[in-house]
This record gives sequence, structure tokens and C-alpha cells, in this order.
Amino acid sequence: MLASLPSKELVKRVSGITKNPIAILDTAGNILSKSSNFEYKTEHINIKQAKKAIPLAVEGEKVGYVFMDVPREVIKEEGDVLKSMLELILHQALVLENITSEDRKINKFIYDLLHSEEYDENEVLAQAKVYGFDLKNPRSILLIDLGGDIQNTLYSENLSCNEKDSFWAKVKRSVTYSTTSFYTRNQNNIIAYIGGSRFSVLKDLGQEDEVRNNFKHLLQTLNSFQQILKQEFRSSVTIGVGKYYPGISGLRESFEEANIAISFGEKVWGRDKVYSFDSFGVVAPLINSGRGLDFPKNVFEGFSSTELKKTLNIFFDSDMSLTATAKKLKIHRNTLVYRLDKITEILKLDPRIFDDAVQIKLSMLFGELAR
Repeated sequence: MLASLPSKELVKRVSGITKNPIAILDTAGNILSKSSNFEYKTEHINIKQAKKAIPLAVEGEKVGYVFMDVPREVIKEEGDVLKSMLELILHQALVLENITSEDRKINKFIYDLLHSEEYDENEVLAQAKVYGFDLKNPRSILLIDLGGDIQNTLYSENLSCNEKDSFWAKVKRSVTYSTTSFYTRNQNNIIAYIGGSRFSVLKDLGQEDEVRNNFKHLLQTLNSFQQILKQEFRSSVTIGVGKYYPGISGLRESFEEANIAISFGEKVWGRDKVYSFDSFGVVAPLINSGRGLDFPKNVFEGFSSTELKKTLNIFFDSDMSLTATAKKLKIHRNTLVYRLDKITEILKLDPRIFDDAVQIKLSMLFGELAR
């Protein structure tokens, strides 16, 4: 167990108790870490002959030793306190390790559930029961994207795996507590860390006949919920919400909707807001056409001309004015018309027609999101 823990941190933590030279050993007597004033040249100590080694145990199992290179009378004075503190730290670490181990399994289960296109529904339901989840309950997906120091820490390359696990597990517990405290009804929610700075909430919507009203209530209260999370984490909080769709496949559909909502919303209006398809007004049906972020791939398939893309961008920037566009491009109006005809031929959409222009512009935007 000691080998999997930051033994240097153990030495650092007990430095307030003793300034004497100490070393942390595993059960075989190998030195895992030592204080700067510990002067043994060897990296191994014969435990059977070492009377200065104090055994460390967690839940009745010996996990290692703390070796004090001091006279026996000093060991008698400081040994018990040192032993107690180290065993307390190790016990807390073991509890956290067990929690994060279980959390990792849940996180992976939820991540796979929301991302996998192929699955056995009966197998998924059975596995969910192992974790105490009933996936037959109606749910919609909330995606929570945290910013500020939380995001910096979750993306940091300076943290060890244990430190990062400890951090996201702590954040996840806070998200769970905030969700449970705020939504006092329908509390059969499932929270998972799904990577980066994002957490998913599979929000319980109650019974089938309550879904419509409960989802409406959810939308009405999300801004208040966001403020609770902002106060908790002292950082920006962006939320994307997907509607309820029945069945296991519906969870994935809700997740895709939440993911597109948060990605599109952040791109157009920025972070630190709440986004659902209701946020997008008249363009919502276009976004929710069933093609999601694959939309630009369909529209722009075979469209590789840099010249034509530049023409489109300037045409839209010029409020679809032929005269203004031709002037900015320094080309004849007839040349511009030829290019627009070519674009229409390739895309099967005419940028001079408003409805078609909206689809093209959104496709260009989605293309940026999908990169």
C-alpha cells in the first residue's frame, strides 16, 4: 500500500512533529522516502535487526515502517505520536483510494453508456443494478463544464494520478451534494466525471406521467442551480441540458443534445451560461436535425476550394450584398455570380437565398466546433 502512496508527502506531513531523521520503509525494509537529514547510505534496512523501526498498520494489516535514526529514549518520546499520525494519514488515503476506485468504475460505466453506439440493453441494466442505479427511471442529461482554477487543476500535468483522482473525486462529491441539496424531489440522480472539466448528471425526472412538468421545472431552475455551483466552486460554470428520450438509447440521445447545446452555446455566446435547444430560438430545429455536429460534413462534402470558402465568408460578412462583396474581393460582379453559382452547385444550397444561407452559415460554424 505504501508503494502506491506519495511517501514523500508522509515525511513532509510529520515534519511538524519531529525534526529528527526519519525514513518510510515498505514491509521488506526498502526505503521509500526519507527526510533530508537521514544519512543512511543504503536503500534497504534489515527490519529483523532494526530496533528503531516502528511498524505501521492499517485496518489490522502491516503496511510498512517508520524508521527513526535516533536514540531509543527519543523514540519512546515521539514514536507513539508519529505512529498514530502516520496511520491516520494512511487510513484516510485508503478510504479515498477505495472511494475513487469505485468512482472510476462508475465514471467509466456512465462514459461508455453515453458514448457507445452498440450495447446490450439487458446487460447495461444489470450492470447498473450492481452500482445501485435504476436506468429505467426517466432521466435527462445535464453536462456541467467547470472553469477557472477547477479546470486548470483537472487539466494540470503537474499532478500525480493519485492527486488528480483525489481532486476530481472531491469535485464530484461537491456536485453530488449541490444537486441533492438543490433538487429535493426526485433525487435518484447519477453523477459521473466524464473527463476534462466536465461532469454529467443523469437527472431523475420522476414518474413517466410527471416528466413533462418536471423537465419544464428543471429548465426554469437551472440558472439558479448554476449560481449554486458557481458559489460552491468559485469558478465559471457552463451547463448544457438535453431533453428526455425514453429507453437506454434515449440517454445517449439526451447526452448528444446536451453536448451540442453546450458546444454551440459556448462558441456563439461564451462560457458561464445555461444552454438548451430552447436557447437557440429559430435555429434550434436546424441544430437538432438529427445530424448534430456531422451536419457540416454532409453539407461541405467535396467542398475544398479555399477561394470559394473565402468568397462565402466575405459574402456573409457583407450582409449578402453582391456589390459590396465584389468590391471587397476586387472582382467583377459577374465573376462573383459565377462563384456563387458554383457554390450552389456543390452544396445544393444557394447562399443568396436566406434560408439556405442560414444553413450554410451554421454548417460553417459547426465545422469549427467539430474540429
